[in-house]
Amino acid sequence: MGMRVLMIGPGFAVTGGISALNQTVVPVLGQRVDLLYLPTVQQRPLSESGKVSLRNLGLIVSQYLRFLAALWQFRPHIIHIHTSWGIAWLKDTFFILVGKTLRRRVVLHMHGGIFAQAHSSSRRWMQSYTRLMIGLVDAVIEISAARAAQLAQIAAPRRLVVLRNCIDTRALTMGPKDHSQSASRALFLGVVGRNKGAFDLLQAMAALKEKGCPLQLWLAGDEEAPGDLAKARALARELDVADRCRFVGLVRGAGKTRLLREADMLVLPSYYEGLPMAILEAMAAGLPIVATHVGGVPEVVQDGYNGFLVAPGDIEALAARLAILATDPDLRAAMGERSRESAERELDVRQYADRLVALYESVEMRTKAGSCTG
Repeated sequence: MGMRVLMIGPGFAVTGGISALNQTVVPVLGQRVDLLYLPTVQQRPLSESGKVSLRNLGLIVSQYLRFLAALWQFRPHIIHIHTSWGIAWLKDTFFILVGKTLRRRVVLHMHGGIFAQAHSSSRRWMQSYTRLMIGLVDAVIEISAARAAQLAQIAAPRRLVVLRNCIDTRALTMGPKDHSQSASRALFLGVVGRNKGAFDLLQAMAALKEKGCPLQLWLAGDEEAPGDLAKARALARELDVADRCRFVGLVRGAGKTRLLREADMLVLPSYYEGLPMAILEAMAAGLPIVATHVGGVPEVVQDGYNGFLVAPGDIEALAARLAILATDPDLRAAMGERSRESAERELDVRQYADRLVALYESVEMRTKAGSCTG
């Protein structure tokens, strides 16, 4: 396999979309290039995440030392860095600086839904530093066209590449749905808190109960911030929908697959998104989607085709779309089939890996051409 790629990202056990994506991609990409995955973040208590502490500083130093060792032993042609705004971004700029100092090609892979907005509202020194770091890399991957358009104010458009997240559609093949049960089941797959719209969803469930719509809700995920799960449970009791809402907790692997198999629809009324893995997983599982018109979501969920899109915070519209799907099994089946077809056609991991390899090769060729002409 000639090309050596050092990929940097969170450990596979870490909760979040980047980990879920890389866990899907790495085995397939590793069949196409010589790939070394370097986990720079491991799962830790939510109270420790993002804090400046001696423990976290020690972990960062350890990560940097392992990175330097990997550069020396593996000698990669490409360094592929998965990053997002915040402390993670500042930490990851070390990999950019060292990689470019050693004349390695660096591919920066952006995640999360707020990078461009957070950059524009950050301090002047941070804006300058971010522009400098992004200007050093050889290519910048954005996970949606909408996000790429926003990032074009920071990164040179010629270096921007849109590469949507992917899913292993073969691993999520489901049988026909059972529509005989009296109550439909909506699955929320994400951290429970404000940003993912979990509290809005509970308000929508109250509106549905008032209208006599027998929808059951499963909330599968950890809490967004300490105390959010307790707040959500308390709100469900206050709204008198606790009997319709089941808090499943964090799910992975077979547990997640079982929920996708048993659910009738996915609902994710987020305020901010990049391109959530939960939606791609649900599409591959043949579910209709109810989500919000944010980030890259409209690029995979077409309103009225394989699901419904509402404005963030529009609880009335959210409840109305959920009611439509809850009471129309034929529509659920049709939209779910379209979701599955779209996932197979556009979002499969094997297509994704091929596009990544093509990007690596173009970066290599561009760099070699530049060195020859220089």
